[in-house]
Amino acid sequence: MKTIAKKNVKELLRLWAKEYHVLAPTKTTRGDCIFDTFQEDLFTLDYKKPLSPKSAFFPHNEVIFHVEQNEFREAVSGTKTILFGIRSCDMMGLLQSASFMTRDREDIYYRAKKDAAMTVVMACPGPQNETCFCTTTSSGPVAQKGFDLLFYDMGEVFMIEMGSQRGKDLLSSGLIADIDDAVAGEKIEAFTHKAVQGIPIIHEVYEAMKRLKDGSANEEVWDYFGRKCIVCGGCAFDCPTCTCFNVYDQEKAPGKGIRARAWDACLYGGFTREASGHNPRSTQALRLKRRHEHKLLYYNETDVQGSLCGCVGCGRCSDFCPVHIGTLEVVKEIAAK
Repeated sequence: MKTIAKKNVKELLRLWAKEYHVLAPTKTTRGDCIFDTFQEDLFTLDYKKPLSPKSAFFPHNEVIFHVEQNEFREAVSGTKTILFGIRSCDMMGLLQSASFMTRDREDIYYRAKKDAAMTVVMACPGPQNETCFCTTTSSGPVAQKGFDLLFYDMGEVFMIEMGSQRGKDLLSSGLIADIDDAVAGEKIEAFTHKAVQGIPIIHEVYEAMKRLKDGSANEEVWDYFGRKCIVCGGCAFDCPTCTCFNVYDQEKAPGKGIRARAWDACLYGGFTREASGHNPRSTQALRLKRRHEHKLLYYNETDVQGSLCGCVGCGRCSDFCPVHIGTLEVVKEIAAK
């Protein structure tokens, strides 16, 4: 095990940035926190849940190939990247998304970015706000796999667990110190126990999953939320495991153009509309139902990577929905009815 003083973390990131594109918690001018290119004056260790880092592997808009004089050229790229400070729920979200994007037919664009990146997880000492329920979905508060490095906040220092040889190689700086593994193990065990105890289990999640599975969920739930939904798509775009996208072609000049993809959401009316004009999910209630069924009922066991379901319990949908239609609100309504 290794340690680093908190005061030296910025210097460590500065060293990494000489060789890698470092994405780290960054304060915006509006006071939000996002994962962005490391900038010393904007970097912060005082953060809760930044926006999901999924765009590092799955950009909002991405050119997938160029067309010129009837010749197609794939636009596959992967920059050496370090994702620093992601939460355990984010790590699970990346694992689930990677499984989905490469399971049946490998998405070479996603794979190139994923393979070029390393993940440094920041273990949560407790809930980051009132919507955290990662203990319910077995996604946190301490990551169990997938990471290259895992940081534990011990006050003035971080203890560092290494999850891969690549991660170990990142710790060659003189800023890093050794710590006895037995001592470190005791500290980590105490940290994890306290963190887990601090995040309550949301039993309505299990009850809602059971009712969806046996068909006893009250259909009026979807009508209720369908009337409330303003179709902003925020829940899908903030979700670490939502991977819906649209593909479009664009002419740039005579004989030249691109094919690109952009984030989409199953909540939008055009997402499932067929060429005939028929839409099998013609109402907002049906579209909301489909999105939550995908998380809680129709998920693939391989994709969930040992978590409970297709939801990682980050609570971001509840945080960002203007009309309060997050997973927490949905499962509680299903369980109540």
